[in-house]
Amino acid sequence: MASLYLQAQAAGAEIIVGDAHGHGLPDESLYPNVIWLRSPGASVYQVRALAMAQARGKIVAVTEDHCRVSPDWCAKILQAHKEYPEVAVIGGAVENGATNTLIDWASFLYANGSAMPPLGTKVSRQLLQLNLSYKQRVVPKTTPELGRMDFMYIQTLREQGETLLVDDRIVQYHVQSLGFLGTCLLHYHGSKSVSGFRLEHIGSLERAIRLAACFAMPPILFARALLPLLGKHRLRGKIVMALPALALLVCIRAGGAFAGLVAGPGNSPKHVR
Repeated sequence: MASLYLQAQAAGAEIIVGDAHGHGLPDESLYPNVIWLRSPGASVYQVRALAMAQARGKIVAVTEDHCRVSPDWCAKILQAHKEYPEVAVIGGAVENGATNTLIDWASFLYANGSAMPPLGTKVSRQLLQLNLSYKQRVVPKTTPELGRMDFMYIQTLREQGETLLVDDRIVQYHVQSLGFLGTCLLHYHGSKSVSGFRLEHIGSLERAIRLAACFAMPPILFARALLPLLGKHRLRGKIVMALPALALLVCIRAGGAFAGLVAGPGNSPKHVR
């Protein structure tokens, strides 16, 4: 909020905060005119769906509580959507704001490394869940029981023929340090949630194939996380040092995917933050 509030006010934007905890909000007097949606016990996917359904702006931008946006974040989003009026969703760049430990670096590189600058401005087939902005015409107004994962919704938009764009002028910083155990649990529950969400859209045959594929998943996930980093020509030393921790995380994610396909998401979505 400290990085977002004043620039959002200057841009004439509304701010909607979806709170699943009930106790972590700042003093509301510091941030007047903010819409607070309290839903204690909900998952991050549920509060995100609730907040997006209430958003009224022509452009709806999404960030998360452990992120810090750049000082020109709102202005760059508006500029990009003005330059590309036909584009449904624009994704921005993500930098790491948690740099003290190798497990923090490994977590960031797995989840957001492909969104590190440089990216340029180009049409993309897939956008990460972090740092997104939607045209109002494609903002979903329903709130599914399990909530919504943006990357799955974006796949649906692409299949419907919508254009997706990535623009690295739009920058935010991912600041999340949960310690070794906390990071491992986050990736387990995140992966289990993804597989559990997918159960609603796949049949028994595809489920069986995906279960078998979980045993081959670690090297695939490792390569998928590492390959986009090679062309960025930056942070090579840090990337090399984080490789053992990254290898551990992809194994944990494979285990989470297997558990989600066997038993569904369970309470895992509520452990993702």
